[in-house]
Amino acid sequence: GNRKFGIVLTASGIVISLLGISMFFNKTLLRFGNLCFICGIPLLIGPSRTASFFLQPKKARATGCLAFGIFLVLIGKPFFGMILEIFGFLNLFGNLFPVVLAMLKNMPFVGELFKGRPNADKKKKTRRREEAEYSERYYPDERKEYKGYDEEERYY
Repeated sequence: GNRKFGIVLTASGIVISLLGISMFFNKTLLRFGNLCFICGIPLLIGPSRTASFFLQPKKARATGCLAFGIFLVLIGKPFFGMILEIFGFLNLFGNLFPVVLAMLKNMPFVGELFKGRPNADKKKKTRRREEAEYSERYYPDERKEYKGYDEEERYY
């Protein structure tokens, strides 16, 4: 019941806030998005968990930035308010990004986007090795006292 309504309110608050940012910091959309987000979080995780999460002493600065940013948006200063909100949000939830990224990598279709290039783990050529191969290819008559480099970048 309440949890589903909390998911809807929180998600719509985030979407409306992003829409307000994309419309050059539209005050009305940002205010409405913040109110939906503020109402949705306690419904999503419960009032006691919300209070215990946001009122932890080590998260006081982040919670203060988020709360003051929301206050600035509500009184009509959307640009500075959103900067403070983003700073507070990143400080509060920044440690969750690796977990979310790991979850996204394991999802069926979205995971392929986050896994990276398939050849990214191959050993990269160094600049000296590239220069040696270039000079061997284009200037074969001007051989120096070495032919190239081995894997540890030593002359042979």
